[in-house]
Amino acid sequence: MNDRSVGVEIEATAKWLEQRGIHGAASLLRRVARQRDDAVRQLGLRPHSPASIPGGAERAVARDLDAAAEAAVLRTDLARFQALAERAGWVSDTDGKRLWRWRDGWWELSYRRRNPKDGYHDTGWYLWGPLGSYDGEWAHRNKGPAKTEADRLITKHRTTTGEGSR
Repeated sequence: MNDRSVGVEIEATAKWLEQRGIHGAASLLRRVARQRDDAVRQLGLRPHSPASIPGGAERAVARDLDAAAEAAVLRTDLARFQALAERAGWVSDTDGKRLWRWRDGWWELSYRRRNPKDGYHDTGWYLWGPLGSYDGEWAHRNKGPAKTEADRLITKHRTTTGEGSR
């Protein structure tokens, strides 16, 4: 599958995306992680001071500038990817009763039937978010209004935690 490791956390996220049928995002995540790792390796080759390598200092400085420029481009690409994912809105899962959304973390909107034993007191759409946000908050009985309510709750959470001010 992968000939080079991209890290446990990145690989776990990529597998999570693949399980939900989002294969393109998983391969993009792995590719960006590999490019990031390559840039970090290049930056790690930097000498402590250019004078410590006689005759090779100019090449070392040029290499460091190239690696720094590549790292900056990767940061910009990652920011663009996150912005595009955020603008995509609610994306359907392979399960027709589940939607996903990226807004500074993954959010899930799922349809559940009433079952007070499991904590679902009403039939309808429930919102789950990243740690410290919503954990099964009822949004609405119908899908359209539930998406609107979920967006409102996400915005409220981001404003409360200060994430919305970025």
